[in-house]
This record gives sequence, structure tokens and C-alpha cells, in this order.
Amino acid sequence: MSPLLSRVSPLALLASLSFSSAAVAADINVPANTTVSGQKTFGGTDKITVGAGGKLTSSANPTLNQTSTSTGVSVDNFGTIESTGTGTRAIRFNSGTAMSFTLTNEAGATIQSQNDALQVGTAVTSGTITVNNYGLIQATGTGSNNGQAIDFGNIVAGTASITINNFATGVLQTADADGVRPGNNATINNYGQIISNNFQTNSGADGIDFQTSTGGTVNNYAGGLISGGRHGINISYDPTANKTTSSITVTNYAGGQIIGRNGSGVGSDVGGTVINYGLISGDIDNIAGVANGDGDGVDIDYIGNITNYGTIRGTGAKGVGSDGKTNTSQGVAIGGGVIDNKAGATIIGLADGILVDNSSEGPAFGAVTITNAGTIEGTTRYGIYINSTLNNTITNSGTITGGGGQAIVFGSGDDTLNIRTGSVINGTVDGGAGNDRISLSGTGTFAGAINFETLSVDDGVWTLTGTQSYSSGVTVAGSAELVAAGTIGNLVTIAAGGRLSGSGTLGALDLSGAVSPGSGAGAISTLTVTGNATFRSGSVYQIDANAAGAADKIIVGGTAALAGSVQVTAASGNYAPSTSYAIVQAAGGVSGSFASVSTDLAFLTPSLSYNANNAYLTLSRNGVFFQSVAANRNQRAVAAALDTTPTASPLFLAVVGKSAAGARAAFDGLSGEGVTGALNVGLESNRLFGSTLADAGQFWRSGETRDANGISISATTPALGYASLESKKGPIAPRMTQEPARLWRMWISGFGQSARLGGDAAQGSATQRTSLGGGAIGLDAAVLPNLLLGFAGGYSAGGASTDQRSTHVDTHGWHIGGYGVFTFDPNYISASLAFSDFDNYSRRSVFGLGTGETANANFGSRVLRARVEIGRDVDLFGLRATPFAAVETAHIWTDGFTETTAAFPGFAGLSALTFAARETDSLPLYFGARFKRSFALDNGWRLTPDLSLAYVHEFEPTRALLASFASAPSAAFTIAGARPDENYLQVKGGLRLDVNASVALFASFEGEYGGRTQSYAGRGGLKVVW
Repeated sequence: MSPLLSRVSPLALLASLSFSSAAVAADINVPANTTVSGQKTFGGTDKITVGAGGKLTSSANPTLNQTSTSTGVSVDNFGTIESTGTGTRAIRFNSGTAMSFTLTNEAGATIQSQNDALQVGTAVTSGTITVNNYGLIQATGTGSNNGQAIDFGNIVAGTASITINNFATGVLQTADADGVRPGNNATINNYGQIISNNFQTNSGADGIDFQTSTGGTVNNYAGGLISGGRHGINISYDPTANKTTSSITVTNYAGGQIIGRNGSGVGSDVGGTVINYGLISGDIDNIAGVANGDGDGVDIDYIGNITNYGTIRGTGAKGVGSDGKTNTSQGVAIGGGVIDNKAGATIIGLADGILVDNSSEGPAFGAVTITNAGTIEGTTRYGIYINSTLNNTITNSGTITGGGGQAIVFGSGDDTLNIRTGSVINGTVDGGAGNDRISLSGTGTFAGAINFETLSVDDGVWTLTGTQSYSSGVTVAGSAELVAAGTIGNLVTIAAGGRLSGSGTLGALDLSGAVSPGSGAGAISTLTVTGNATFRSGSVYQIDANAAGAADKIIVGGTAALAGSVQVTAASGNYAPSTSYAIVQAAGGVSGSFASVSTDLAFLTPSLSYNANNAYLTLSRNGVFFQSVAANRNQRAVAAALDTTPTASPLFLAVVGKSAAGARAAFDGLSGEGVTGALNVGLESNRLFGSTLADAGQFWRSGETRDANGISISATTPALGYASLESKKGPIAPRMTQEPARLWRMWISGFGQSARLGGDAAQGSATQRTSLGGGAIGLDAAVLPNLLLGFAGGYSAGGASTDQRSTHVDTHGWHIGGYGVFTFDPNYISASLAFSDFDNYSRRSVFGLGTGETANANFGSRVLRARVEIGRDVDLFGLRATPFAAVETAHIWTDGFTETTAAFPGFAGLSALTFAARETDSLPLYFGARFKRSFALDNGWRLTPDLSLAYVHEFEPTRALLASFASAPSAAFTIAGARPDENYLQVKGGLRLDVNASVALFASFEGEYGGRTQSYAGRGGLKVVW
């Protein structure tokens, strides 16, 4: 080693390598919190690192200068890289056409200069360039010293891959120039801010400017902002550099914003694809030195493809454009292509929502297809204006508004306007020149258009309003319907399977489908045809008629050629024996005839007749009996009664004008079937009260020696009296021979039930739902060691709803009864007798007649029920099991009564019924078993669960009443309501808690399950012994 080198320290040697003169390229490292001054050079695969708080600075142009081919240079800046000179750059890559480098500007770091902060100064054609920015990259110069934050504008061709990632904390900004010039086919992914500014008279600073490259891609993500002093994003056209087919692709995600502050949000002098979920806005600034500005949301001069889920808006314009024409503001300005504005999206411009032309008020370069499900609005001029000689299409299911009065204007091509469900058009629609067509599909209303030659209703139901004219006519396809609510001045052709309705005016009619004047079933109207009407073979004339002599009609100014069939739907009403209607009137005469006529009326027969200028329909009475259309036993009973009423009676007349289905509905509405709910609620309320009595006896029998609760009050009773005594009523213990002291017990119990009684289709009964609740209080005594006698009283209230018969019954009443239990170990016999007295209130809305009546009634009923049960206790695996058999017989007396109308209390209405006094029986037989076991609790209490299962057969399930029409009392009929099943399963489960020697609590659940009936009941209460 030479003496000179031996005297150089390693640290000094490293510094000499890292910070050598500009003529030598090497890795560059600026340590944290260290300032290094002077221009540095790099190339090859050099690594340049500036630590946090560190600074690499100079006044040179540039501070970092590439002097040899970059094949893999990396720049990682945590501090500051800057050039402080006038019009100088911070970093410049300036060597070779093949270039690859990665630059990362970390969060909190800065790269800045007056001119370009980062520049590629050569026409790179290959390589990979990646910029990742988390910090600030800015150009601060103005006027002649201005520059870009990133300037790759010299890359105009080739295959170089360029990616610029500006992350959420990143800022790329300029004081007086484009923010970013990304170069040819670059991709920019922005999560942060890219902002350019115009200074004084400068009017050309774009957020991102692709210049005259062949294109590129911008992805602006949620939270990203691209804001240009002129355009937010721009690409220009130069025939020597790119083509009109060049294109940029911009995707603006939800939460992203692209704003041109004195121009377009996205501007392209060539083509482009824009997909927007966020906000794209073209605005106008107030800079005094900038006289011109064209604020369009998206402006694509040539062919574009725009899909909008968010908002695209143009908020203003000033001065003139480069063509010398006055600037106007559009939401979208385009030279042709595709625009799809999705549901919930908005395209709005201060002048026009969408303008299609060549950007200089001439015909567009290509045809345009516009699909709108959102909102398109031109605030002061047009919703959509198309200047075109080509064939264009607009499909609308959203809202299009022209603030100047014209919503849509087409050019001179053969254009198509597709109107779909949800379409709203505010302003006129002008088809322009050419052979133009309107297509309606879905459902909606269309107010018409001008300068269209044809209109077709392709499917769905469409109402045409106002005055409309189509020189080639209107067609209605099969399965479609046209509702004529205004005037159509030309021929309307209805294809087979199509339908025409409404009460408007047609120029002429050619019918192969169906025609029905009016706007709905039962709406009697007149349809007018000023010219000729032709009814083709297979066509159908659907007519509504009523008992007052009015029917649908077609008035023809010319001739009427008749064929096809007539279908008559008649409204309910009191029809005369014969009623005639004029259904076609033709001033030019009637030729031909309808091939057939039919009606849905069951009791009126239609016929047709003709004269020179008219076709007539006549409805005449026939001899069909009401019973012949009844579908079940209840309906036949009502129909048979109606058949015996005078034919002139209002009730008869109210039914005779109905269809078979309408008559059946009337039979159901007249039947009063739902009133039978009073029988079901009364019998069940009485049964639950009687069951409470029976349970009181079982409670006594199933316990210890002295008490149903298992409570002994003798002097020898320890604690609660459980531990020292074995049960004397069990199958294994003999009964005590001494006479016990009399025991009195008082108990109180509440009970409730909810039930569903299914209807019977053959019977014609509808489902009933009942609910009730009540309570009882009783007193009993063990008059002998093996004989208990007691009595009780109670009250309950309940109701039954028969929704299919629009009937509800409320029932409330009181109960009284007695019970007894006799034991002869291990057997027993028990009996109870329960009597109930009820007040019932019924109300039913009478349907099927069209009278709207409500019939009310108040009547009484009484129930007497007796129950006898025998059983035997056995020991089964530690359980007390008790097989038993029981029979009940119940009899209910229902008073006679007559319903009154709610509108006139005290008076019977047309559909009021008189119900005769009626007696109804119930006879259920029970076979089952009970299971129970007691458990001593740690606190000295005793818990006894029990379970009971029983098969039940009801010998008398019918629940029927005898009724007659109050207006025709001689016609009586029996009507049967929902009833319990003949065979069903009864399940009971309960708990008894003996608290002390005198008090016990109890609760139980009861369910009954049959094929049609399910009921759920519960009871609970308290017993006290003294």
C-alpha cells in the first residue's frame, strides 16, 4: 500500500466514494438529519437513499442527474431532495432510450424544485419505470420557470412500462403547470391528491396531461383527488403524434373526485373510456386573466365509452373555444360511442346533460347508444342533444329533463327511442329527420313525441296521453297492451294476443287481438275511431256492462267490419229480465258480424243483433238455479233458500247479475257462518271451567292422606308433613282407619285458551280462530276420609274470528258448578257439573253483494255440562300412574235473534239474517293415563310434575245454526261452521309446588291436536288449606 493511501481513513474513503464529483456515478447515501449540498450524478443500478430529516440540495439543474444508462436505479427518499435554482429541476433521468428505475418518496418526504421535480428528459422506448409517492412531490415555479411534479412527457412511443402510484398520504402538485405528464401508455393509481394550478393568465394546467401520447390509464380510488387548473385529466390530439382512435381509460371509484376547475373533469381530444362511481366535475374558475373555459364533466371529442354509477356534472362555461364558438357546459360531450348511466347515477350540465357532435357544432363522428336508468338533465337547454346523420339509440328507464323545454333531440339518422318501465321525460322529444321509431317495453305512461314515424308497444302495458301522430302508425305486439288515454291520429294495429283499452281517440283501428274500452274491469267507457275499424277473425271485443243499461261502446267515424267474438263482463246489480246495449256505432255502416258472444254471468244469457249502423248486445234472464253453481253444502243451503225467494226481491236481484264465482262469493257472504263461533267459544269456556273443577278433585285425590296438596295438618305432622307419612291413597299403603279432622280448602285459578278450528271444504266452512280467558274460585271439604265435595264459580270472556267470512263474535259470561271425588283404594270415581250463561255480540261485514253492509247482533246462550270419570292408581317404576276413562255431555241453548244493520241500528238490512233458537250437543269420550312424581326440595318445599295423555272421541262435533233471510223469512237454511275433530289427542302437563302446610301453587298446560283443530290452553292458581 502506498504511503499516501495508508494515511486515508476508511471513513474518508467511503465519503469519497459516496460524494464524489458530478463526473463519477455511484451509490448515494444521505444519512438521517444530514444535509448534503451539490449536484450528484448516477446511473446503472445505483441506489440513492436520503434518510429521514436528511436533505440533498443544490441550485444546479438538476440536483440529481443521470449521466449513464439506468438499468435499475432506485431512489428511496425519506427526507428532502430539492433544487433551489431558478427554473431548475430536482431529479432528471436524461440518458438512453432504454431505462428502468424505481423511485419511492416516503411519507413525510419531499421532492421539489421550480421546474419539474422529477423528469425523464429523453424519448425512452423500453424499460420499466415505477414511482411510489407517499409524500410531497411539487413544482413551485410559475410563468417561464414552471414545471410538472412528474414529467415523463418525452416518452411518446415504444413499449416502456410506466406506473405512477400516488398513495393516500401522497401529494403531487404544481404552482403553474400540469400536475403530472405520465408519458405514453402510463398507468396512474391515485389514492391521494394530484393538484395543478393556473397562475395569472395561464389556462392550460391539467391535473394529469397525457399530451399527444397514444393513451394511458388512470385509476382514482376512494379518497383520491385529481384537480386541474384546467382539466382534471386530459389527452390532446396531434395528427403527427397520435390518432383519433387513441384513447385513455379512466376509472373513478366511489369516494374519488376528478375535477377540472376551468375545463373538463375528463377531457379527451381523441377517444376514451370512463367508468365513474364517484364525482367527475367540470367547473369554471374566477381568475380574471383567464377569459375562456369550458366546464364539461366528461368531454370526449371522438368515440368514447362512458359508464356512470356516480355523478358527472358540468357546472359552467365562459368565453369561446379554440374553434371560436361560444363555450357551453355539458355533463357529457362526446363524438359518438356508448353512454350507460346506471340507476341512481346523475349526468347534469348547466346547458345540456349530454351533447353528441363533433365538438364544433357539426355532426358527430360516430353513432351513439345511450342507456339511462338514472338522471340526465340539461339545466338550461337540452337533456340530450344529438347532432348526427347516423342511426342512434336512446334507451330510457330513468329521468331525462331539458330545462329549456326539449328533453331529447335526435339528428337526421334513422333513430330509435326505447322507453322502459320507470321512464320519466320532462320536455318534448324530437325525432328529427329520418325514419325514426319509438319502442315501449315494460309498464308506464308516454306523453308522445314529434317527428317519429312509428311507435310500437312491444310488451307490457303502456298508456299514451296527449295528442300523438305517427305517419307509419302504431303497432301493439302480442302480450302487450296499449291504453289510449289521448289522441292517436293514425292507424293503430293490434296483433293477435295484444290488447287495446282506454277511452281515447284513434285515427283507425285494425284489430287481431282484444279491445276493451275503459281503463279497468268494470270501467264503462267509449273508445272513438275517427276512420275505419276492422275486427279480424280471432279478435275479441271485451265489454263491461251494468244493470243500469250502460256498456262499453266503440264509436266509428267510418265503416266497421265485424268479425271475431264478444266477451261480456257484467257488474253486479239488479238486472231487468232483458237489457239491450249499443256496443258499436259506425257512421259509415256496419258490415259482417261477430261470430260468438259469451259472458261470465251465470244467470243471464247474452245475444247480439245488428242494423245498418249498429251492433247491439242483449242480456236476458235464464232459468239457471242458484243451487247449480254452488260448490259445497253451505253454499247449496244458502242458494236453495235464495231460489225460493221472489224473483223481484232485492236480495234475488242482487245475486242474479253475478258470475258463477261471484254468486258463490255472495253465498258465502250471506251465510252468516261465522256466527257459529259463539257455539265454539261458549262450549270451550264452559269446558275449561268444568276441567278446572275436575282438576281440583284430582288435586285432592293425588296427594297425601289428608289433603289434595299432600299437606297434613295433624299434630304429628313434622315440617310440611311429607317425611313422616307414607301416602295412604297409593296402591301399596292401607288407608287410615281413624276419622280425620275435616279439611277445608279454598282455591283460585285462572285459565286461557287459543285455538284454531280448520275449515271443511266439502262442508264449505271457513277456519275459525278462537281465544278466551277467565278465572274461577272454589271451596271444598273432605266430608269423609275418602269423599271430597266442593263448589265453584267463575267468569270468562272470549272471541271467535272467521276472517274468510268477515265475521267476529265476542262472548262473555259467568259459570257455576260443583264437583266430588270418591276413592276406594286404589280406585276412584269423580264427577262434576258446570253451568254457564253467556252474552254474545256478533258483527259481520257482508261481502259478495256490493252493498257494503255490516250486520250486528246481540244474543244469549247457556251451557250445561256433566263429567264422570273413573280410574285406578298403580305404581309404575317409581311413578304414580293412573289410567282413566271419562265421558262428558254438554248441551248449549242459543236464543233466536235478528241482525240489524250498523248504518241504521234497530233495522234489518238487505242481507240481515234471522237465526232461530237452537240446541247443540257435545259428547266427548276420554281414554288416557296420568303420570306424576313428587320431589322434596332442599328448602323443605315439594315439587310435583305431572303428565296426562288422552285419546278423545267427539260423538257430536257439529256446530250449526238455523237461519233465514230477514227480508225473506220463509226461506230458511242450516249453516254449519268450523267444528272440532271427531278424534284428537289431548296432552296435559303441570307442576305443583307445596310451599308450606297450608299453601300450594300450581300451573298446567293443555294441548289438543287433531287433523283440523289445534288448541293450546293454560291455567294456574293457588290453593289454601285450613
